[in-house]
Amino acid sequence: MSKVSLLNLIIGFVVIFISASAGSFIVQDLTDGFLKDPSILTSWQTSVLKSAHGHTNLFGMLHILMGLTFPYSVMNPSIKKLQTFGLFLGTLAMGPGMMLNAKWGPTEAITLTTLLIGLGLSLALISIAAHCLGLLMKYRNAV
Repeated sequence: MSKVSLLNLIIGFVVIFISASAGSFIVQDLTDGFLKDPSILTSWQTSVLKSAHGHTNLFGMLHILMGLTFPYSVMNPSIKKLQTFGLFLGTLAMGPGMMLNAKWGPTEAITLTTLLIGLGLSLALISIAAHCLGLLMKYRNAV
């Protein structure tokens, strides 16, 4: 297994570990909401934090899947490193970036955080699309 594949596996499992740990804080907030203030349960902040938790887990799994399937891609190692970096930026955007967004509250203005989240997500999507292309090219060559 290549170093970049192994790096994706490490990133993925670390991200899932962190997200699972943070999930306990979300559960505590939800419990407090049910017991003390039900309006918390439908708040914008709670919705975005739950979304960030789910997306962080998703991106951790994407890192693991990318690491496991890199050997089947025809992309060269430097492209795979860029794909890893792009997916990692998406992980930061959809995890910590969304958490920051939740903390600062909703706004109609385009903020720096919003722009960085959009950029990170865009780079992650480009990385995933490039990986799909690398796998399709391998499939085409195998048939």
